[in-house]
Amino acid sequence: MSFASSLFLHPSSVCLLSLFLLSPVFAQEKPAEKAAPARTWTSVNGNTIEGSFVKEEEGKIYILRPDGKTIATSREKLSPLDLVWIDTKNAPTNTAKTLSFTLATQLEKNKMEQHKLVRRIIIKTYTQLTNNDRSDKTLAFLERDAQKMYGWKFISDECYLTKSGKKGKIKIMNFLAQAPVELREAVQMARDKFTLPMTDPVVAKEISEDGETYWELQNPPDYVSRVLLLVDPETKNIKRFDLHFPPPEQ
Repeated sequence: MSFASSLFLHPSSVCLLSLFLLSPVFAQEKPAEKAAPARTWTSVNGNTIEGSFVKEEEGKIYILRPDGKTIATSREKLSPLDLVWIDTKNAPTNTAKTLSFTLATQLEKNKMEQHKLVRRIIIKTYTQLTNNDRSDKTLAFLERDAQKMYGWKFISDECYLTKSGKKGKIKIMNFLAQAPVELREAVQMARDKFTLPMTDPVVAKEISEDGETYWELQNPPDYVSRVLLLVDPETKNIKRFDLHFPPPEQ
């Protein structure tokens, strides 16, 4: 039985339907706006339906099903690829793309291979270090054991210099994943593996810097100035996590 028939035609499927829809199905003989060609839509929990995009209005996304009924859902319940499709269709070419990602369920996390591979790091602890010049310091140990203990291919840093020219507080940390990671998984890794408290859902904005494409996570905690996810040009997934930190107080 198809997703559409099992979820949209049987009353017993109301609970599952709520995972995809914001409001119930309603009949509509003629849509208010011309619908786009039909495509497959995927919810964040992996369920799919066929339908045509009609419009996005007042926080709701309207999809016209083949049976003539229109459903309304929200951005938080659609997959990142669906949101990219909508933003590409609706936004002017000079408007930056933004995507939002709700906290992943434990079931989703269990399927995230890189998420399972990487060990949790309390980044705030490293921002409080004022002397990173010696090879027997905490930061040096983290980088030395990046792959063996923490699951990253490598970890590197750049530090603010002290008045004497030595490495002081951390300026940038780069974490290279073992393999490119899908954006949703990468956002979850940033939250979980760097122990970053962030408002849910997390908003990611696509940017371009120095010829590279990144997704920048919005509103990080105050001890982190930027969280940039570097896009791999071949796979379009995330290959590196770059954390930027504010300068030391003068």
